[in-house]
Amino acid sequence: MIKILVVDDEKIEREGLKYLLSQEDGISEISEAANGKQALQILNTQDVDLLLTDIKMPHMDGLELVRRVRETNDHLQVVIFSGYNDFSFAQEAIRYGVKDYVLKPVDPDTFHKVICKAKNEIMKMKEKESQDLQGQNFLQQYFLQNYLYTGQKELLKRAEKMIDIEKWNRWHCAILIETGQSFFDSAEETFPEKIQKELRRVFFYLNLNARQSLLLFQDLYCDYQLIANHIYQQLKRTYTMSFHLAVSRKFEGCECLPDVLNQLERQMEEKFYHPEKHVFSCEEDDWKTAGKEVQDAHLMQMISEDITRKDIDQLWKHFQCLKGKYQENTQYSAMYIKFVFSNVIQELYQENQFAGEKRLEKEVERLYNCQDILEILTVTEENIREYEEFVKRSLRDSRDEVSAVKNYIYQHYDEDLNLEMLAEKVYLSSGYLSFIFKKETGMNLNRFIRVFRMEKAKELLSKTGMKVAQISEKVGFANVSYFCRSFREYYGTSPESYRKGTGEDEEHLAEN
Repeated sequence: MIKILVVDDEKIEREGLKYLLSQEDGISEISEAANGKQALQILNTQDVDLLLTDIKMPHMDGLELVRRVRETNDHLQVVIFSGYNDFSFAQEAIRYGVKDYVLKPVDPDTFHKVICKAKNEIMKMKEKESQDLQGQNFLQQYFLQNYLYTGQKELLKRAEKMIDIEKWNRWHCAILIETGQSFFDSAEETFPEKIQKELRRVFFYLNLNARQSLLLFQDLYCDYQLIANHIYQQLKRTYTMSFHLAVSRKFEGCECLPDVLNQLERQMEEKFYHPEKHVFSCEEDDWKTAGKEVQDAHLMQMISEDITRKDIDQLWKHFQCLKGKYQENTQYSAMYIKFVFSNVIQELYQENQFAGEKRLEKEVERLYNCQDILEILTVTEENIREYEEFVKRSLRDSRDEVSAVKNYIYQHYDEDLNLEMLAEKVYLSSGYLSFIFKKETGMNLNRFIRVFRMEKAKELLSKTGMKVAQISEKVGFANVSYFCRSFREYYGTSPESYRKGTGEDEEHLAEN
């Protein structure tokens, strides 16, 4: 729809033009001004597609108005009206990019032709702008998704040549949305706009796969835990399936984006241990809240979860937090400190394969015989290191389970695959399979499935004559339009273009 501004110092002339415009299709709004000065104020505050202006007016004439407009707006369509058949006016108007020059009194048929011509120009320009915007948005998604998963600095250099990645540096927080079922492959295209409207704030939306999407925000001083809770409530009201959200820590600069995604995926694993929770925030932000002391029960709970999923990095991190709390603090009794760290050792030995009951009793007794905090910490750290070696051996043994899951994906990639179902196949908990799968393959399960499906789709496009819709179904996509979008985001070209050019678009992007 087109917005028009009519400028004429004669009210009767403005009314006549407005009447003629009301007979035209595709016009959504008609504004008016009595002179160039008023018109300029309107143009500075409102979006206008077509300017219809008289030449002879008080305060500011039509030519001066157009000259002033062209200082800031090269795209506005302009039509000049005048009762003076003076070629010099027309010459001056052409210099400022005026599309048509119409004599008064206005002939309705001539006016209709001029307006139709202007409308066609405007619609072509809007369509081109839309295509350019879509192209830029596609390139943003293509480069960003590849950088998030690879962390290759070369990608940033290539992206800088084709898009404005300065906006990446303006992001300060990310929220990961995840579902247990395929959702984003069939979600309406207006899904991000609905969230933006509800939140009343802008974010960059990036779909990662059928079960995950990422929201990137610019505001630095903002409670994103509150925002995530708001999004969750909106999703809960609107959809029947279950959603989980993870909120990143605040960050600076696009170089850290791959680490941010890794941290979000790690946080998302908490849902396997807290099924009643749906929004997870960065643990470090909780620890550093001013004036708030970390509770032992909370730390022990996290240590227990680290041990359950054999996450050694997090185990050491949480242990160091516990260690820092007591190492320099003299207000706690020696017996209580021994009690606290004996709980850490007992949590380690909850893993039956790690050691038997007699060994546990021996280590606890050894700890209670310690004479100072340094000995207590030494005994605890020795047990954690032994557990770390045990986990390394376990992970080597777990390669069979990971291989079994990968083989199942290779054979059933056309089916609806999810973490819970695959974990049942190898008799592991969802959380542990998620952990060891990423350790072994370097990517999470959803990403692995998507990558394999994309590779199979590329193979089918190259080696068969199957239609795109058939390939989409063959590689496990229920929605063909989502498949095409995912293929383009992954390879940098549409399935049809890839088949016709055998990957020329992809190679062009890679070269740039």
